[in-house]
Amino acid sequence: MAPRLGLFLIWAGVPVFLQLHPVNGDEPPPYVYNLPETPTTTSSYTIPGFQVEKPHEDDSPPCAFPFTYRRKIYYKCTSVNSEREWCSLDEDYVGRWKICSDGDRPKCHFPFIYRDKRYFRCTTEGSAYGLAWCSLTEYFEREYAWQYCDRY
Repeated sequence: MAPRLGLFLIWAGVPVFLQLHPVNGDEPPPYVYNLPETPTTTSSYTIPGFQVEKPHEDDSPPCAFPFTYRRKIYYKCTSVNSEREWCSLDEDYVGRWKICSDGDRPKCHFPFIYRDKRYFRCTTEGSAYGLAWCSLTEYFEREYAWQYCDRY
């Protein structure tokens, strides 16, 4: 129905911008503006005379790193088909996902091999900006999956 209406309005000279989302169980979150924020729980603490609610994200399920989505392996959160980064809650994506928060980062893989040398901690070797980094896989040159260590 919507495509016919859109075609009629275009034919009538009215510009139309329809945002139709695919309905497919194989899709990750369509677009963030339709999604609730990452679930948070609250804990309270007391200031004399006041009751204050303090949000925290301790109860959020962990991302499953690495995870496979549409036959591609992701070693960290991705923004594929989304305006915000998300991750799968299962190693093979089956529709369970969440919006990533600061606490959702993959673990460095130690030891890792970079340029035929084994590293047991973060390194600045090869870093363009001199920042420490680590590999997310055993052999960095296979997948080139990495992250900065100082960023978190």
